[in-house]
Amino acid sequence: MHQPVAVWLIKRDARLGDNACLAEAKRLGLEVLPLFCFEPTLLAANDTSEMHIQAQWQGVSGLRAALRRQGADVVIAHGEVVDKLAKLHALVPFSHLMTHEEIGNDLTYRRDQAIAAWCRTHQVQYQEFPQSSVRRGGVNRDRLQQVWKNRIALVPPLPTGSIDQSSDLRNLAAQTTFPRMAALRPNRNWQPVSEADAQATLAEFLQERGVRYRGGISSPNTAMTAGSRLSVHLAWGTVTTRQVWHAVQARLAALDPDDPHTARWRKSLSAFVSRLHWRDHFAQRLESEPELEFRSIHPAFRNLPYEDDHQLYLAWCEGRTGYPLVDAVMRCLATTGFINFRMRAMVVSFACHVLHLDWRMIHPHLARVFRDYDPGIHLNQLQMQAGVVGWNAIRVYNPTKQLADWDANCQFVKQWVPELRAVSPETILQGEDLPHYPERVVPFAPRAKQMIDALYAIRKMEETKLLTPAVYRKHGSRKKEQVFRPKRTSKKGATRPIKPPAPGLFDLLEDE
Repeated sequence: MHQPVAVWLIKRDARLGDNACLAEAKRLGLEVLPLFCFEPTLLAANDTSEMHIQAQWQGVSGLRAALRRQGADVVIAHGEVVDKLAKLHALVPFSHLMTHEEIGNDLTYRRDQAIAAWCRTHQVQYQEFPQSSVRRGGVNRDRLQQVWKNRIALVPPLPTGSIDQSSDLRNLAAQTTFPRMAALRPNRNWQPVSEADAQATLAEFLQERGVRYRGGISSPNTAMTAGSRLSVHLAWGTVTTRQVWHAVQARLAALDPDDPHTARWRKSLSAFVSRLHWRDHFAQRLESEPELEFRSIHPAFRNLPYEDDHQLYLAWCEGRTGYPLVDAVMRCLATTGFINFRMRAMVVSFACHVLHLDWRMIHPHLARVFRDYDPGIHLNQLQMQAGVVGWNAIRVYNPTKQLADWDANCQFVKQWVPELRAVSPETILQGEDLPHYPERVVPFAPRAKQMIDALYAIRKMEETKLLTPAVYRKHGSRKKEQVFRPKRTSKKGATRPIKPPAPGLFDLLEDE
């Protein structure tokens, strides 16, 4: 081999499009050897499931197929990354190691630190490239919109990359595989994950389904098609935020002003773009404070009186709480790996506020059943819905009201809770004494009031009021001015000083 070699370490970036590693290697005139590693430490982690492993394998398999069409290949390894890098370096003394930044959990953070240390020891140039507007090591929140503009809005996606590989490298890569993965066949209930699937999903959303996004993503019956369904691809890196944002802008520019559907398209795509921004906003919190995987972002809420009853936890995980919509959501997640945001928020709120389960206790199970598990989004949303962030409105989702609002004919409930299929919607909506169905594991109103009282008591403490501005300055949104005193948000969005909550107020929500 005469040409210097760069190893592209594939993590959550199994794609050829918008690939900074390939672009930089080409600029430097380096031959590229892609490497993907199934890491035993991550495979055994409590937030990993077969759903995730199969998603990664699908993504890498799709990449391998695309590379082979170019006359190149990817090394598939099983073992801890640093060990595999050492063995590969003995065979192919590569000069560069390139990868894209991953905003992951504590395990991946420490893994990345070990990789950087190995590169320093072995005089290998290590480069990590951003694939979002998240800044390594944190950033002044006042500058986040400028970072977004500089990285996303003003920079078009990189063209689809190609790899020229020598026969020696290609033959080395072609010999590698991981036999265990042969057993991970596609599951028809799980959304496919590959770069080709990502592009097809994006095109379908922007040309057909996206018009129903605004107003269609709150109900579990319509969100499956009205939603973008890009979360799994963004989570596993088969598409980038930059690719999606620019595709949306192109679609907006192409809208026909005389088309009667154009106004609805604009509203829907505007709502979707705002969620792209929020995605990076939450990921930046985890990057700025990795400890929020283990403790609440606000110090005042780190010792809440959770009960952590194991039997209640199991009932929630298995979808047998006696609350039809909660049970339907949990069973749907276990089978498909997907549910819309409102339903995710509801089951977290129910677990924390009604079952009195610590958000850290429910984190691993939900992570495992989310096909689109992304630590930056997941951990932040757990804390927000648990009410431990300190400045957001505390939302307690009443499952009975949510059922009446978003599944009044009980279509979704009957799909996932078959023991209720013969029961009329009116009886199900009534909620109690349902035939052939568990009784409610706990009463809703008094349990919710107990936890809400505890949360608002902490908010009113002088120590909390002193801490909140500093926590907000580090992690809060700059979308609007924040007033640092406990508030409650009504259905219409008006704010007023909090009062002791009454059972009838537990369904107060902000619209998504």
